[in-house]
Amino acid sequence: MLTPLDIQNKHFAKSLRGYNETEVEEYLAMIVRSMEELIQVNIETTATIRDYEKQLTHYKAMERTINDAMILAQKTSEDMIKNANDRAAYIIERADDQAKKLIGDANHEVLNVIKRHEDAKHALQTFQMKFKVLVENQMRSFEEHLD
Repeated sequence: MLTPLDIQNKHFAKSLRGYNETEVEEYLAMIVRSMEELIQVNIETTATIRDYEKQLTHYKAMERTINDAMILAQKTSEDMIKNANDRAAYIIERADDQAKKLIGDANHEVLNVIKRHEDAKHALQTFQMKFKVLVENQMRSFEEHLD
């Protein structure tokens, strides 16, 4: 690659019908300055590109971290929803079982009350019949004593 120093140090042979030496020297000096400016711009641009590449690498790493965090949050959310649904199903199942047990216990208690009522009714009828027989026997006995 041609450098500004190469241009500055270049000497041309003089000839009789050659170019104006001052104009050539001024033009070469202008080319050297222009090349030096371009080289400086190139160095600065390369440095800026390196900085941007570092920033891009950093932002890509941040993006990966954010994506990983979002994936983890999504999975955690799905797990929490699944656990909540499982827990809700378990609670509902237990509530159904307890309701069935309460209904069964209530039905059993109703049957016990009906049976006790029937037993009491039967005992009352038995008592009434025995009492009637006793009263009738007492009346007969009393009538027999009176006669």
